[in-house]
Amino acid sequence: MIYTICNSSLTACIDETGAQLISLRDNSGTEYIWQRDPAVWSSCSPLLFPIIGSLRNGKTVIDGKTYEIPKHGPLRSLSFHLKEQGEDFVTLGVTDQDFPEGIYPYAFSFSITYSLSGDSLSFSVKVENPTSAPMAYCIGLHPAICCPLLPEEAFEDYEIRFPKQQQSGYRAFDLEHMQFDMETEHPCPGDGLGFALQRELFLSDALWFDRPSSREASLVHSKTGKGVRAEFPDFETIAFWTKPEEEARYLCFEPWNGSAPCSDEDDDFFHKNHLQYLAGGASKTYLLRLTILRGKL
Repeated sequence: MIYTICNSSLTACIDETGAQLISLRDNSGTEYIWQRDPAVWSSCSPLLFPIIGSLRNGKTVIDGKTYEIPKHGPLRSLSFHLKEQGEDFVTLGVTDQDFPEGIYPYAFSFSITYSLSGDSLSFSVKVENPTSAPMAYCIGLHPAICCPLLPEEAFEDYEIRFPKQQQSGYRAFDLEHMQFDMETEHPCPGDGLGFALQRELFLSDALWFDRPSSREASLVHSKTGKGVRAEFPDFETIAFWTKPEEEARYLCFEPWNGSAPCSDEDDDFFHKNHLQYLAGGASKTYLLRLTILRGKL
């Protein structure tokens, strides 16, 4: 089933399978979300839990026991349950009972609320621990923004902009060893406040800023200023990703708490970077807000 929410500015569609955002259109009809071309990338906005990326050799150790968890976790293949819906919002959720048996040891409740306000769409993810024992997890979001937005434009017409000078560089993914190389920090492209997009930047997968100077980044057309701003106050890191081929007409904003394996980590789940913990009976909410930038009037 597809759920549709709208206001006077935007219309969003969410697929109950994976609770993925599959469309975001403004009132002029411009589409902002990649339209799931299986010949290039069949997803568009997967939810990442309880891991991000793949595990080393597909396995991790939790309290001495080995678990096999699929890439990004199994959420994108699950049918989410409707919890609440209004004209401009919808809340969908799953629990550990919806997970494949034996892949993750903790009981949990996971829900996401998509809500519209003006030119903004918010993702509000809530993780709840229903037991008396603590739980651990990684969490992230992965919306693919159309880039370019218009047919006559090119990927290279766009740039990433930061509101503050980026003081640290990014980590590159080592495709040979399937992990982020933590021994090398690559300088931030551009002047630290932004950089122009080039396909070559993504030949080794994602650019991961594990120490961003701010919790905000924008994808904008360098001349018109049109694009999307992403605010991610509850996520400690941000990655940018697309496939390097011309047919991949999107750029993903990926706010993460956690990541794929790093060169300075072993296979113990509790040693993963930015690991999240919930005490028994506790809950935590994570926000991502996408705002449409109308550009120069």
